Formats: sequence, structure tokens, C-alpha cells
Amino acid sequence: MLFLRFNIDTLKRFVLILLLFVCEIAFSQDIAMIHERYQNYRSRLLDEWLVTSENVEQFGVNIPAMDRRVDSNGKRTWISWSDGNANFNHWLGILATEYRLLKDNGQNYDETLKLLVYAMLSIERLDLYSEYALRCHHGLVSPETSDVSELVKYPDDINGFLIRDDVSLGFWKQYHDKFGIEYGSINKRRDGTNRYLSVFQYGVIAKEGMSQDNICYMIQGLAIVKALVDDESLANVPIKFVNPYIPDYLEKKGIFKNGKVHFGVWVDDIVDRLLGHVYHDYPDRRLSMKLSKTMKARPYENSMGSLLSTRWYVTNPVTNDMVAEGNGEDMGVWINSYGIAEAATKLTGKNYHNDGSNYGLSKYVFVSVLYKDARVLGLGGLPLPDGIDDYMTRALATVGDINRGGKKSTRLLYLLDDKREKWTYEQNTLILYLLHKDKYSRVYHNGTKLYDEDEQFYRKLLAQVPEYCPSTDSTRKDWNPYWSTTSRMNWPKNTGRIDCKNVWEFSGMDFMFLYNLYRLVFSPKGYDVNRIQEKNQRQYMIPEMQEPDVQYFLLPPTGSKLN
Repeated sequence: MLFLRFNIDTLKRFVLILLLFVCEIAFSQDIAMIHERYQNYRSRLLDEWLVTSENVEQFGVNIPAMDRRVDSNGKRTWISWSDGNANFNHWLGILATEYRLLKDNGQNYDETLKLLVYAMLSIERLDLYSEYALRCHHGLVSPETSDVSELVKYPDDINGFLIRDDVSLGFWKQYHDKFGIEYGSINKRRDGTNRYLSVFQYGVIAKEGMSQDNICYMIQGLAIVKALVDDESLANVPIKFVNPYIPDYLEKKGIFKNGKVHFGVWVDDIVDRLLGHVYHDYPDRRLSMKLSKTMKARPYENSMGSLLSTRWYVTNPVTNDMVAEGNGEDMGVWINSYGIAEAATKLTGKNYHNDGSNYGLSKYVFVSVLYKDARVLGLGGLPLPDGIDDYMTRALATVGDINRGGKKSTRLLYLLDDKREKWTYEQNTLILYLLHKDKYSRVYHNGTKLYDEDEQFYRKLLAQVPEYCPSTDSTRKDWNPYWSTTSRMNWPKNTGRIDCKNVWEFSGMDFMFLYNLYRLVFSPKGYDVNRIQEKNQRQYMIPEMQEPDVQYFLLPPTGSKLN
């Protein structure tokens, strides 16, 4: 009997070991397959969706496109840079996570570091030259007759106001072959063609400023950069500037110092500018919602007779008017003001609750929307409907670690770990963990139910990514409803998208970002990428730009000198 029991126990242990071995093989095969697709997506992104350039002040470079259309023969006919919500958030996130994985695995990360520096410098380019582009667009100045000091005001124009992209007609004329698309014919607005779409060319209005959702997502992307990227040498990062403004600013701020780039200082400075742009301190006017037919809030000298008033809103400093979308006229920026200030405070260490947004109604509203629960006197309250989309509150909560129940509470982790279809926003769980790892690693680690179930969820989701690219073409063998939109992480309701008139293809940056987050949290070892930027790259010469009445915006104005 003892011998039989011994044999049974031995057999059980053997079967368990065998099962674990089989599972480990299956896990390794899954990771290898997904990683191969990541490498393919990465090469494809750099080759077909992005112009990487050391000429960092040239309009349009170092900002990835998101969507394109193809005809029935697979020919590319049109490409778009989308609305700006995924471009910087996803691209900064991809590069920061890739950098961390490569460095931790002892791999060469020169290319990734270069791409990250260029991406950050594209933000600087937008901050400095957005007002210049708008002054020209509104006829306030003329590039041909105005002095450079009238076109660009330094350092005042580095103020946190950014248009969403600067993919200009000049950029398109030089680089349309890079995207495999014809130049096209000049459209009626005379600042673009019918073969591409950028917000610089035509959004709700041409050269549209960033809305609050762009700003919220950018803050999240910047937070990831600060959390994961070390100070690094610039020795292997070639950079060419047109004007001395940006390098002068970066050096004075201690961002570029002694041949190194200090990412933490850089992130803090950009966030400070963004906050300075969405919060309007005295003597700026308050935004007030008063009884009217439209019930839209407007900036007023005083808030007498207002139902609500706030200093949180987004304006265009050139027109001195509200930006076209997400400006706060519906009090939306005020609703998110606690989250914006709390995220910036947590990220930089500087207190941005200078209007009292860390208590009272603004905090109550933000937390209620985040947790879908309007409590009364700390007791039970009314549940809020899911229809109140909280993608901005979730993104801000990951940065600010906004918990209900005190600083030690980990309730936010479970709130964000929402696997319901159309409400997933699955990246936020992993971003929260990585931004506040010391805290959440105590409850989210190997062996806990949530962690182990999540690992399987993410791995299964990532394994379903199409081999070639996300697409709306449901006839393709690799088509998958979960990867068929611009970004399932930003717009999870759009899964399963099918367009009967056109076939759409997407950059796949949502997959790349989520995969790197997965690897950092669940499987950080054994990571490497194939570097492609060292290969011989085709040179795209600047073409003739002679059409009448067309503003190309290829390069910023030159001839500037610092005093």
C-alpha cells in the first residue's frame, strides 16, 4: 500500500511538472510569435507611416500617421494623421517602454533613444511655431515681408499652446512618395491636397489647436517617459536646428546640459507649460456659463449671473478665442480640472491646485465620474451611467493615482481593470502599475488571481493581432475584430469596424504600445528589436514649390538671432 501511494504521489508530481513544462513551451511560443509581429509592425511603422529626420524643425517630421485607405487592388490612395489623440500618447509610450526593455536587457537602444528625442523635439517645434503658422493663416503677418521677430516671438511663443500636428503641404510635396501615395491635386483651401489629411491642413478648422483630450493623453504619455527613461548622452543623436530658439530654451532650462538630455526635467517643463495654457489665472477672464439659448460658457470679465464659473479652459492665443473643440465651453475642462491638476502635481512635485481644485465641487465631480458613483455625505449615492465616457478621467487617474479611500488605497487598480467589451481601455491598468510600481506591486504580482488572469487576457488579445496590419477588410485571413480601428485603446467601442465603401489600414501603434506594456509588467526578459535606421535610407530632395497662393510651411522662418 505504501509503495502504491508512493507511486501515485510520484505520478501526480510528474504530471504536474509535465503540465507546467507544456504550459511554459506554449507561453514561450506565444511570446515569440507576438514579438515577431511587433518587430514587423515596428519596421513597417518606420518605413510607411513616419518620416524620421534629424532636421527636427522641419514641419511634419517625426509625427506618425494613423490611418490610410487602399483601393480594391491594394493601392494606397489616402493617408491621415488623425485627430492627435493617439499620435503622441502612443508614440511616446512605445518609445519609452521599448527603451526601458532594451536597456534592462543589455541591448543597444541608440535608435530608440534617437526616435524618442526627435518625438519630444516635435512637441517643442509645435509649441514654438504654432502661433507663427496661425499668424500667417489669419493674414496677421506675411512671411515674405515681415521680420522674423514679427513672425516668431521668443520666448513668449513657447507657452504650452500647440496645434495638433504640422503636417504641411510642403512636407507632403517632399515626402508623399515615402507613404506610397500620389501627390494629388491642391484642394479648395489651398493648403493641402486630396491625398492626405492632417489637422494642420483641415480639421474642424484649419491648423486646429489641441483640445483637452489631446492634453490629457499627452500628459499620460509624458508621465511614462519620465517614469521609464533615464538621463542620456546626446552623442549618438544627430540634431539639426534652423533657428537658435529651441536649443537656447532647452539649455537655459537645463534640459540639454553638458551633452546630455534630462528627460525628467524636460517632461516637467512641458507639463508646466500645458497647465499654464489650460488654467487662466488673474488677470485673465473667468469662463462663465450663463443662462442663454446655447448654454455655452464664455470668458467674461466678471462672473455675475453665472451658473458656474472657472478658470479652466483652452484658448487660441493668436485669435484670443476658444479653440475649436474640447475648449471647456461645456464646462468639460472644469470637470477634469481636479484630475489635470492632481496628475501634474503628482508628476512634477509642483502644486497645481492653486485654484482650490483639490477640494470642493471640482474634486467631487471628477471622482464621481471616475468611479461612476455620486456619493452624498460619504454614504451611498447614485450610480452614474456608463454612457458618461471617462477616458480622460482614467488617463489622468493613472498619472495622479487618484484613489477613493486614501493614499494607501488600491481601489483604482480594480476600477481600471474593467474587461467589459467597449469599456476596456486595457492599457490603463498596466500604465498605473508602471507609474506607481512600488505601491501596486504589493497587490499585483505573480501568484495573485488578478495578475495571473490579466497575463492570460493580454497575451490572448495580443496573439490575435493581424500578421500584416490592423484593417477593416474582413475578407483577409488575418482580420480580427479586436484590431480593426485607429486605436482600440482610445476608442474601444470601434472594434469590429467594417467599411463597405473603403478598405482602411491602420498604423498598429495601439498593438505596439500595449505589447511593450505587457512585456514590462509580465515578461520583461529576453527582449530585443531589429534596428532599421542604420540601413541606407532614400533621400527625399526638396522639390520646387511654385504654385501661386499656396502656403507650404516646409521650414520655419530663418534669420533669427538671439540677443
